[in-house]
Amino acid sequence: MNADFTRDFSHQLRFWALHVPLNALPSFIIAVSLFRLDRHPSAIVAIFGVIVLFIVGLATLAAAVPDLNLAGHPLARGLRTAMLLRAWVSGLSVAMLLIAPSGLALIPDFWCGLMANEVVKDIHLTAMNRLPLQTGDFLPILLTTLVEGLIIAIGIAMIAFFLGLYFQRRERLKPFTSAGSPAHPR
Repeated sequence: MNADFTRDFSHQLRFWALHVPLNALPSFIIAVSLFRLDRHPSAIVAIFGVIVLFIVGLATLAAAVPDLNLAGHPLARGLRTAMLLRAWVSGLSVAMLLIAPSGLALIPDFWCGLMANEVVKDIHLTAMNRLPLQTGDFLPILLTTLVEGLIIAIGIAMIAFFLGLYFQRRERLKPFTSAGSPAHPR
């Protein structure tokens, strides 16, 4: 557990309060424009509830891990870089949704949402004795948004992990290249 949890939590809360809504924006636009969920207030409440849950959950998780709060740590740098990459993907996805809505298949959030919808549909059909889902129902929208957010978060975590390994390797090789050696070992 992190000894500076309260200080790091407020910093992480600001970070995730910026990035989670930005990450959710393409999915929200798809939900409103394609599925017309703006006509169902309970669906909008469910989506925003999951966004708040992710902000608080990710801030708590990141504040609990001390290495994620050290600016120079490879894992923290990997997470920041992965979030910057995801911000670019989200921004480009939003632009594409606004300019060329027919290019929906090129947007990663569409595929994550499709997978999440199938998972929730399978769970719902199994748990509820094959009752049909209603568009705009609170619980299915909440679960679909939660599963989609988990899919995206797992993808970001994997990218951050591999970027952390890359930054760690680069840091280990830095003494060899800065000391004037001809080349680093391969």
